[in-house]
Amino acid sequence: MIDANVYERVSTSAGLFDATHSFGRLYARGKDALDLLHRMSTNDIQPIGTSKGQAVLTALLNEKGRFIDVIKLVRDHSGEALLIASKGKEEAIVQWLDKFTIMEDARFERATEDISQFLVCGPKANAMLRNYASSEITNSRDVVWNLLINSIPATLVKGPSLAGNGWFILSSKEHAEILWNELENQIRNNSGVTIGEEVFEVLRIENGTPIAPNEINEKHNPLELPLASETVSFTKGCYIGQEVIARLDAQDKVQRKLVGLKFSKGMAYIGDRISMESLIGTPLGDEIGDVTSVANSPAYGPIGLGYVRAKYANPGTEVSVKTSEDNPLSATIVTLPFYV
Repeated sequence: MIDANVYERVSTSAGLFDATHSFGRLYARGKDALDLLHRMSTNDIQPIGTSKGQAVLTALLNEKGRFIDVIKLVRDHSGEALLIASKGKEEAIVQWLDKFTIMEDARFERATEDISQFLVCGPKANAMLRNYASSEITNSRDVVWNLLINSIPATLVKGPSLAGNGWFILSSKEHAEILWNELENQIRNNSGVTIGEEVFEVLRIENGTPIAPNEINEKHNPLELPLASETVSFTKGCYIGQEVIARLDAQDKVQRKLVGLKFSKGMAYIGDRISMESLIGTPLGDEIGDVTSVANSPAYGPIGLGYVRAKYANPGTEVSVKTSEDNPLSATIVTLPFYV
């Protein structure tokens, strides 16, 4: 169990997390880079090509409509374009985009070692960050703000809403220590706290935020995630995997859904199978999915994320988890995020 005091301070004030090593980053360079991304990914990126200071969440899919990765494309006010990717997915993304780069002036280069990435989350995050912004900060997910933190320029963009709200701060790695110290002082002045990987993981699962490889992998597609409406445009032109996604949507054929799981007693493990006793003896068998993430939350107890067959992905559904010790756990499917 994580420190309840730390969890409480994040939940009621703000938390600061060094996300530099929890995500990957790539530069998108060349006059055709954004156009190529528009043609390759699930969302409409064209507005970013004509306007600086914009961001969009999108996904790269293979020909079967399954994930290469979910990425946040950020174009700052100078025009520099950066991809925030899943941890360890940089090379896979570069190779995938290079495969379809023929005559275009488009280069995708690793930026993970050049750019620091901090996460500020919690209900007081906006109030704290206003001290560094030259204009009012709203909760828009597609706007990028310039920050000046202790005379150091940084970029602010919406991140996952951990503890109800979340922001990524991006800046040159050479200024990382100065930025961190300033933000740490500011967070403590607001009764907040710095957090580590364990607290981040609890908050991520409570929010239903998917990560690779747990939830984002080649077995799944974006329509199976709660953030599908933010990631997929059904009005833009073709992209790799588009025919599969359009068919799944039009024919209501999405097979699985990512759900929250609240375990009644004990903790499941990643990879444990989810079943329903009512299906025992049927041709389909009793298994309906699997557990992808788990954590012990101070507020909700043992919880997790998992994919289940869409037919059974209804809040309040009682399921059983087959653990590796062959000791079944009872669990309830809950709405994501947990705090709704």
